[in-house]
Amino acid sequence: MFEANGWEVVDAAQPAQNAPPPLCCSSVWLSMSVLVLDAKTVCVEKSEVYHAEQMDKLGMEVVEVELRDAYAFGGGLHCCTADVYREGTCEDYLPHLA
Repeated sequence: MFEANGWEVVDAAQPAQNAPPPLCCSSVWLSMSVLVLDAKTVCVEKSEVYHAEQMDKLGMEVVEVELRDAYAFGGGLHCCTADVYREGTCEDYLPHLA
């Protein structure tokens, strides 16, 4: 489905941490939870250096955000910003569903 719509599928970089922070019930793969601001800008948790480096190499502008201490309260950047209001038109990124 993704390839049919012109997407490049990239495996996520390994988490920089080998364990979640204290009181966090999530996986270290919470490192993948990012906030995409626009087509070229992404917010990444500051300690996730491998993920930030990967996004940079893919041509994204990376904004580092210190949020690791908030993981125990329910998730990473994408989870904490699920109801952010966005301006602009609604775009269909998967027009060619298989």
